[in-house]
Amino acid sequence: MKFCSNCGAQLPDDARFCGACGTPVAAAPVAPAPAPSPAPSPAPAPAPDYAAQADGSVRLCEDGIYRWVYELNMFKSTAILGTLLKIFGAIIAGIWLLIGISSGFDNFGQFTLIMLAVYAGLSVLILISYAIVAAINGGKYCVLFEMSEKDIAHIQLPSQYKKAQVVGWIAAFAGVLAGNMTATAAGILGASRNKLVSSFKNVRSIKPDPAKHIIKVNGTLKANQVYVDDAGFDFVLNFLRSHCPQAN
Repeated sequence: MKFCSNCGAQLPDDARFCGACGTPVAAAPVAPAPAPSPAPSPAPAPAPDYAAQADGSVRLCEDGIYRWVYELNMFKSTAILGTLLKIFGAIIAGIWLLIGISSGFDNFGQFTLIMLAVYAGLSVLILISYAIVAAINGGKYCVLFEMSEKDIAHIQLPSQYKKAQVVGWIAAFAGVLAGNMTATAAGILGASRNKLVSSFKNVRSIKPDPAKHIIKVNGTLKANQVYVDDAGFDFVLNFLRSHCPQAN
């Protein structure tokens, strides 16, 4: 309900003039539209949470080092045996080339056959030795890996240490367990001498083989084989690639 501002007569809601005195009816003030609120600024991208990504066998421990254990079946996998055969093959090839050059390659064909026979004999000895070592270890090769911001270590554990036992040690390092187990694990692992460390700054190539659960980390004079289960394979591979600036 509204009234004329001049004569006070009652007016209809849609009246534009007063019917009594003809005074124009003032339009009702229009409330100003609210100012648009500024768009929220995008939230900064979160830093990569390696602990969350490293699911499965890979654990981030309290000392900032990633640890995991891999148990290789020595009778089913050819990774270790193949590496041994390649090493001795390279040694024989080097001897063959050195003696061939020094002798001017006289009787080259006969000398080549001799070197091939030597390599065949060594291969048989390697196969026999490998089978004996595998049998002593119950067909299992238990290895612990430690990966920091600077390097990755391949630590061969003595045959009496089983995967479940080492997983318990890793849990202790990760802070899941408390008590003397952590100190005991640190002492045992620190005393291990079968350790191969690859510094990231010296790595020249990274060659993954997901089917065999192997990532080959090669330097100028040092080659390392990293074993990791399916659950942590992509995480470890991406971590290595992001931390090895010279690798291809």
